[in-house]
Amino acid sequence: MRACLGMGLPVGFVWYTSTTLTDGGSEPLPKQAILRMSFHRPMEKDMNIACTQMHPATLLAIITELILLGAQGALYLSRTHDKTRLWYLRLLVLMLLLNTANGLFPDSRYAIPIHIQHIIVNGIGFSVASYYPLYFHKAFRLYRLRFHAIYGGPLFLMLPYLVFFVIAYSIHGDIDFTRRYGFIDPTIYSLVLLVSMAGSIRHAYRENPDTRLFIEELAAYAAMVPWSAMPMVVYNGWGQLTETLFANLGFLTVSVLMLCHSIRLGRAEQKLIADLELVPIHPESIERNGRHFGLSGRETEIVYLVCERLSYREIGEKLFISELTVKKHVQNIFGKVLVNSRSELARKMNDL
Repeated sequence: MRACLGMGLPVGFVWYTSTTLTDGGSEPLPKQAILRMSFHRPMEKDMNIACTQMHPATLLAIITELILLGAQGALYLSRTHDKTRLWYLRLLVLMLLLNTANGLFPDSRYAIPIHIQHIIVNGIGFSVASYYPLYFHKAFRLYRLRFHAIYGGPLFLMLPYLVFFVIAYSIHGDIDFTRRYGFIDPTIYSLVLLVSMAGSIRHAYRENPDTRLFIEELAAYAAMVPWSAMPMVVYNGWGQLTETLFANLGFLTVSVLMLCHSIRLGRAEQKLIADLELVPIHPESIERNGRHFGLSGRETEIVYLVCERLSYREIGEKLFISELTVKKHVQNIFGKVLVNSRSELARKMNDL
């Protein structure tokens, strides 16, 4: 059994082809497979990795994503308040699973039944497709996508997958029938979602005319274009290499945007540290102003540490409390002292 998995349409719906062979490939192809050869991609045996059907480009994508996972994971652990990075990491893990499944499954040489392999491959693909609306909703704060993020994926993507690819396919075993009818609702929904995403970006810009953010949103939206070409790629049988490139080009764009976000966040933190370094620390002023603004002993202690340029994580480690607890204390302090940033807090609390 040989198959290729792709992601079709703007939000990445799963498309794949199959060519049925015997275990050793020594017997003639079944008549049904011969009739469908025009829809299938080449076997690409000469380019496969070891004894698998994985193309080197697919392996390269997996290695790249593993490196990204290590780097972005380390950055997230040092800045756990960065929720945008967390949503990206979840997408990164899904893409890793997708490329791995695309390169390995389905293959009759494995002990896993072929129909289970098909179910696994398509399940991962539909999961990636369902996650994209949620990612846009959370990472770019496109609040008008809330319905699609919470209900659209489960109703119009995962439900057809369960009905056609899990239940029906397990009963009749006809993968062609499953593909033919299992993609009707997701295909229609992808067009609706594409229009909704464009409208959400336009509405968000009207509410907050931030040109930089608008450009990022447009770039992320444009990242979905390669995914929309996947049905044509699979139909013409252009091979796993082309499928891997098209499936990962959009994600590469999202990764570049995440890198820009990291650089911007790092510069903001450096500026904050630089601003704090300009403020001289006067312990007696902090103590006096703490009493004046009604700060508790713990809150005053945290103010000292903020003025000493410690991060929330470092403050938490020093006081044996969680970073989340530190953030809550700081927000309470901001409210009492009537400031909006750490630099403002340092200046006001050290005011003689």
